Order: sequence, then C-alpha cells, then structure tokens
Amino acid sequence: MHYDETNYLKEQYADAGNYNRRVWLASRFSTNSRDFAAWVFDQIEFPPKARVLELGCGPGYLWLRNTDRLPAEAAIVLSDFSAGMLEAAKAGLKDYSEAFDFAVVDAQEIPFANHAFDIVVANHMLYHVPDRKKALAEIRRVLKPGGTLYATTIGLGNFREIRELFRNFFNLPPSPGETVAGKFGLENGYGQLSGFFEHIQLEKYADHLEVTEAQPIIDYLMSSGSPRLAAFMTPERISSFKDYLDRLIESEGHIYVTKESGLFIAR
Repeated sequence: MHYDETNYLKEQYADAGNYNRRVWLASRFSTNSRDFAAWVFDQIEFPPKARVLELGCGPGYLWLRNTDRLPAEAAIVLSDFSAGMLEAAKAGLKDYSEAFDFAVVDAQEIPFANHAFDIVVANHMLYHVPDRKKALAEIRRVLKPGGTLYATTIGLGNFREIRELFRNFFNLPPSPGETVAGKFGLENGYGQLSGFFEHIQLEKYADHLEVTEAQPIIDYLMSSGSPRLAAFMTPERISSFKDYLDRLIESEGHIYVTKESGLFIAR
C-alpha cells in the first residue's frame, strides 16, 4: 500500500489530541526543572517591535507557557497547516488574543511578503515538511536581512528506550522506515540549514525522562496514529505490554528514557 505522508499528517494533526499525548509524556516525567518551552523562549532574542512568524504552532504551547513575558509591541503570527491545531491555539490563547494573529499556512508556500519578519520559529515541525528545501527557501525569503530562524528538533536517540522495550517485548525487527530525526534532526539539521543561512549554531536541551507510570508510555505509542500499529496493538497486547512495563517500574523504580532535543539558531 502506498504511504501518503501528506494525508497521514493531516489525519495525525487534525486536532491537538495526538500531539498532547506525546507532549504529556515528555513534560510530566522530564528531569530538567526548566520547561522546554520556557527554555526555547530563553534563547529567542526579540528586537523592538518584533515581527514574528511561527510555523507549525500546534496548540500554541510556546506562547501559552510564556505569557508573562510576551515581547512588547510585537506583531506575532501563529500559523499551522492544520485548522484544528490553529483552533486549539486560539482557544488556549483567547485571553491574549490582542497579541496574536492566526493563519493556516503551508511552510512550503508562505503567504507573506519578502522580508516581512524579524523572527521565524519552526518548533518541532521541519521534519514533517515534504519539501524542506522549498520551505527553507521560503523562510529565508520572508525573513528580513539579519533576521533569525529558531528551529527546534530531536536527535536520533530520542526516546530510544521506548522503541527498544516495544520491539523486544513483541520480538519485532527494527522499523525499516526513516525516523523524523533522520529527516531533520540534531545530527543533520546543520547541513540542511547551511544552504540558506550564513550563521548557524546549535543549542542542546539537557534532559532525560524517569517514567514512573506505564499508561503514558502506552498513550505515547498509540498516539502515532499508524493504522498498522493500531491493528497490531489489540486490547490483549496492550494489556500484556502494560503489565510488563508495570513490573519493570516496580522493579527499577522508573524507566529511564533518553531525551535528545535542541534548537538551531540560523541567521
């Protein structure tokens, strides 16, 4: 069966449900006392009266978790290719609506003029874009001279223990498909950005998870939206895997999960 990534992403991100389940695992069991959204915001340098575009804003967590320090007199456009995600962002930020405009935007065809923005934020989304070269060219086009792209992503080892526990328990071979980090990750993002930006730096977020409950791991796995996984994970298999995770947590105290994430700053 032909794999249509565009349709998969439309279904996966039709609303914020699957996204929230993945974020919940990482945020709930993180060992870094500094929330990732707060850490990302720490890195952003806002010029006076900044014009800002976020691509793939999702439910708007970057801004929702930093409402106490929104830049003064900034013009901020939050965009996503999913209207459902954008509605979640609008609802979450309804008390700050005067600070934001919202737009459904495909990162490969950004509907704004040349040199329109001081800052573009691409938060864990470039690995989902089918034509990243086109998207990066568009980002470069809408940035002002001297403007900055802030692009977060993950590394190849991110959450590897969860994948290994799943495969080993069910005696499955490694997935032959390319991971999202293989498309645009900490290891290869620099090379992709270097064709469009002169100055690039990578900042890494130090973190790992210590997971003390089995159900959030199950929810994370099932949030992928994969029809193949959904068919495989019958109620009986879910129950047996959860029992295994429960025993592991009881024995070890927690399940250690590698967290590899960071931020490319490209000027």
